Formats: sequence, structure tokens, C-alpha cells
Amino acid sequence: MFVRKKPPMKTFICSSLVCLVWLTAASVRAQDVIPVAPPPPPNVLVAPTLRPAQTTASTPAPGATPEAETEFDDHDTVRVSTNLITVPAEVMDRSGRYIGNLRKQDFRVFENGVEQDLAYFASVEQPFTVALLLDVSGSTKTRLQAIRSAANAFIKGLRPNDRLLLVSFDGKINVLTEAVTLNDLRKKKLRLDALNDGTLLYDTVSFVLNQRLAGIPGRRAIVLLTDGVDGGSKKGSYKQTLRDVEEADVVIYTVQYNTLPDLPARLSQIMNPKARAHTQARMLKEYAVGSTYLEALARKTGGRLQKAESLADVPQAFAAITEELGRQYSLGYYPKGQVQAGEKRDIKVRTRSANFVVRARQSYVAAAPASRNGGQD
Repeated sequence: MFVRKKPPMKTFICSSLVCLVWLTAASVRAQDVIPVAPPPPPNVLVAPTLRPAQTTASTPAPGATPEAETEFDDHDTVRVSTNLITVPAEVMDRSGRYIGNLRKQDFRVFENGVEQDLAYFASVEQPFTVALLLDVSGSTKTRLQAIRSAANAFIKGLRPNDRLLLVSFDGKINVLTEAVTLNDLRKKKLRLDALNDGTLLYDTVSFVLNQRLAGIPGRRAIVLLTDGVDGGSKKGSYKQTLRDVEEADVVIYTVQYNTLPDLPARLSQIMNPKARAHTQARMLKEYAVGSTYLEALARKTGGRLQKAESLADVPQAFAAITEELGRQYSLGYYPKGQVQAGEKRDIKVRTRSANFVVRARQSYVAAAPASRNGGQD
């Protein structure tokens, strides 16, 4: 539980609302509705009990293979060194309906035009470790309640066998909980604050990708809620994080909520017309860069960008993401031939049925020289 000194009453009244998420330990059947409970206090949200789901055994996860070794770099970043390339994939028919119950032998994977031998396969029922990243910076300070509600809606959509890593960020990165099972999450008290100036978007993506998810085996995903505007990142950058995601086997879903309607109110506080015009041009450029960045994160990893005109639309975007995570297959292979460090490799995934369409990541960048007739993702 995160604790900070009790502020003076004036500071308390003027500060952003603090959220406590208390997850109940009771479980209900899949068809049950969320149990009715007395309304919580204004600053408290009770996350709903999550529905159960069935899991099935499959090929061992990538992190559990004998080839995997844990390494520590100079910055204590935990990385899993393995030649296994994993590819998340969704399958639809020509009418856009999702196809489940496919088997390993139903897929074909090509790297740079050469068909690969599948060494790893996870069906849609296999669990994910999901990192939920919440932008609570100054541009969203007055909207904390909507962000809390959206986060609870997202948690409701996860399956009990999924694991959740929860991080908020403004001018500081706040790890609210490390990756834990949902049963363990129910035992925690979590606080959601927006107290620091800045928006460490690039730093947060880099931190979670390289220092939190890198050492976790199995299927991994990042769900990022932000307007896309970075302010103050020093360790991460636009280009570096996009390079990093090409080397990782993490699928990223981005949800961009529109804060442009707030722009006139912010500009109205600037009295000098030239300064106001300059600020407006700069902020519009930053929002455009943010949109491009969020689209690239999703596209390069096989995820998807969701647009939300307001925070009220975010729960619907989260629902679409959790549904999509529940439809993904994971395929893995050891590349044939030699792969050089830093080399970009194209990937194509097909099924043996011509009536199906596959959506999957299209490339990766090798992070280290090959050691097993292949590369490293």
C-alpha cells in the first residue's frame, strides 16, 4: 500500500482526487452479474469480481525453453536471451468473423520469404501478462474519476488467469503493482494520484518494456492510455522506444483520448497574441506527433490503435482490446539461417485455408547475433 503524508486541508481540497481500488475476494460464476454492494465513498472504487475462464495446456511458453537465459545489463535491466521469435496473430474469415479452435498445423510462418518450422504454439485460451499504463498528467488531472472508472472496466474484462502490471505516470513513473494474479490484486489497496508536472510517456514505455516485462515469460501485452503528448522524458525517446518494440515480443495496444477540446481554455490564459499563436502551433504539432507515435507502437507489434473522443469512450475501447486479447494465437519459431544484430526481418503469417485472413506483426529487429542458427527477438 502506498502511503504519503497527510496534506493540509487546503492542499487536500485543491489536490486531485485519490482513488482506492479494493478488489473483493469473492468470485462468481461466468453468468452472474456483479454483486450489488453499498455505494463506496466518492474517492473509492470497488473493482468488480472477474468472470472465470477455461485454460488449456499448450507448448511451453517461450521463457520456459532451455535456450532462455536471464541477463542483467549495466542498468539492471532484466532481459531474456532467446532465439525464439514469437508472433501474436488473429484469424478472421472473409466476412470479418474471428476464427477460434485452430491448431498448430493450421498455420504457416515465413521470414524473409523462407517458410519456418513452428516450435511454439499457444491457443487463444492461454493467459496474458498485461501492463496497463495510465497517463494521469496535468492535462487529465480533472478527469481522474473517468480514468479510474475506465481502469476498473478494463480489469473487469480480464480473465482470472491473466496477470496485471499497473503503472500510472505524469512527471513521475508510479508502479502501482508489479505483475500479479488477479487473486493477489484483490488483496491490494491502490492509489491513483496526479501530483507531478510533466508527462513521462517515452520514459514509461521504455521502463515497462525493458525493466518490467522483459523478464516475464509467456504472452505479454501493453495497454497504453494517453493523449500521446510527451513532456519531460529523459531516458526514453520517440525513436528509441520504437526501436525497442521491434526487438520485443510484446504486443502493444494504444488508446488515444482527445484532449484538444481543452486547448482553447489553456490558450486563453496567454495574454500575448504572438505567444498564444506560437503555443497553439506547438501544441497542435505535439498532438500530431503523438498520434503518429501511438499508431506506430501498435502497428509494429501487431496491436491496434483505438481512438477515444473523450474519456467516456475509453471503457468501450478497453472492452475491444480485452476481447481481442482473448482471440489471439501466439506462434513461435527459430529462424533458419544466420541473422545479424540490428537486421530487420520481414514476417508473414498464413493459414492453410485460403478463406481465412491473418493479422499479425509484420517484422522484427534482431537484438543480438544468432547462436542457434537463428536470431533474437
